[in-house]
Order: sequence, then C-alpha cells, then structure tokens
Amino acid sequence: MPDGVSEILRFAEAWGRRAYPVRWSLRDTITYAIATGADGRNGRALVWESAPGFGTLPTFATRFAHQALIDLAAGTRHAGLPFFARASRVRLHGPLPSECDEARASAALGVKERSAGRLVLTLDVETRVLEEPIAHSSLDVHFRLPGERRTRRASPDAEDTEDAEAADGARTVEVAESVRPYQAAVFRTLLGLRADGRVQDAMHIDPVRARELGLPAPALPGEITLGILARLAAENRERLGVGGLSGVEARYLRPVWDLDELAITFVPARDGSVLTKVVNGEGRTAVAGALHFQEAS
Repeated sequence: MPDGVSEILRFAEAWGRRAYPVRWSLRDTITYAIATGADGRNGRALVWESAPGFGTLPTFATRFAHQALIDLAAGTRHAGLPFFARASRVRLHGPLPSECDEARASAALGVKERSAGRLVLTLDVETRVLEEPIAHSSLDVHFRLPGERRTRRASPDAEDTEDAEAADGARTVEVAESVRPYQAAVFRTLLGLRADGRVQDAMHIDPVRARELGLPAPALPGEITLGILARLAAENRERLGVGGLSGVEARYLRPVWDLDELAITFVPARDGSVLTKVVNGEGRTAVAGALHFQEAS
C-alpha cells in the first residue's frame, strides 16, 4: 500500500467528530444564487430580497461543509494524492434561512471504499440551529492512486438513473443552460480568499492552472452544478408537479467547463423523486442523480 494511502487512513481514523461554527449572511445566499446563474429575469426570488417568495437555494447547504473540507485538504496534503468529489447528497429539514449567525456543523469522516486500486472517503456534515437540525450533507471524496486508471464508476449505494423507473406517463422536461466564466469567479468570493495566493480552487478559475492539471479549461465546482439543477427545477416546478426541493443525490461523472453548453433533463419517477441528468457540451453525461421534493400544494 502506498505510503500516501496509509497517511490518509491514519488521518481519517484520528478525525473523530469535529464541530464548526457556521455563519452566513444575506449577501452569501444571494452571491451563491448569482454563481448558479440566477439573475433578475430567471431567478428574481433568489437575488432580490424584496421579491415575492424570496428564499435561499436549498443546495446552499453544501457550503456548511466548507471548513471541514479545508481541514480535510490540509490534513491529506502531504500524502501527495490528488482527489476529487465523486458524489454528493444533501437533505434539508426545512427551508434554509437567508441569514444565520448561530448554526453549528458537526462533521464525521469515514472510509467508504478501500482496495488495492481505490480509496474513497465520505465526509458527513450535520448542521443545526439552536439544537434543531436544518440540513445534512454527505460528500464522497475519491483519492487518485498511482497507476489508477482514470475511469469513473457509480458509487455502490447510488442507483443509476438509467435503471430507475420513470412514472407512468411521465413527461420529460428538457432545459438548455449556458455556463458563463463569471460563475466560478463569483463562487470564489464565498470561499474566503487569501492574499498569499495559496488557493485550493485554482482549477476552477485559472485556465493556466487547469491546463497544468491536464484539464482543457477551468471546471465548474460541483456545488455550482448542483445549484444550477436546484434553480432550474424551481423554475420548472409546475411542469414537474412538485413542491419545494428537499434533497439532492448526485454523482459527478465528468467535468462541466466554463463556457459549457448544458442539456439538462428532469423526469418524474414512480417513487415521487425526479430523475435528472446533465449532459455537457461534448455530449457526455456530466452529472446524474435524483431530486427529492415536498408535495405540491
């Protein structure tokens, strides 16, 4: 077993359960919405606090894991193994407040998959306000091992949306979405910028650094891709016959680039969820998963 793997396993074992204060402002929730492509025309109730029905995108809950992710990156940095997000799950216990200064996140880190050729950790984060749970998120982090083939496969506990059954007579809703370079740049303002230039997210914003990592262009952060799905699902709620979004399960299969042209599909399933798929400009599935909703009122 490579020494880097042993170091990561020791780090995960020693993690325990860590607590973090979580605070966010109206500026943060609106900035996140803008980063997903929302504006006064396609998402007025997300960017204008005086608009009827103003609210926070449910996928903003991914931000509550930010400090835990910083600790994860710092603790595994010297192992020398690159890592990326494989899958993300978010569940809400109710609508997220647009601002809060008294939440706390509790983070656990575990080994999900360990073999001669693969290492996947899962970061589980539960966030509470005054002891009441408001959100739970889970992120699978895949460490690329020396000699590992660069292939993607589904998480063992994630159903392939192609095998899931659509509801009888379900009507597929198709949406086209253009990614703009400013979206990743706007998202970076939520990450806590540093003047010394030591940023973990260079691949999402810097074309030069992206090419050094073997990418043809900066890759859109997964949190923004999830936000795009949440925003477009809200726009098409009546067509889908659903209520407010209460959860997301998504697998990251291939990158979404800046300036990408996306084709997104939503298909109501028999279990009440909505199956979704994001196809990138190369015609390949970038994200696949399921959205969960409250009952339509």
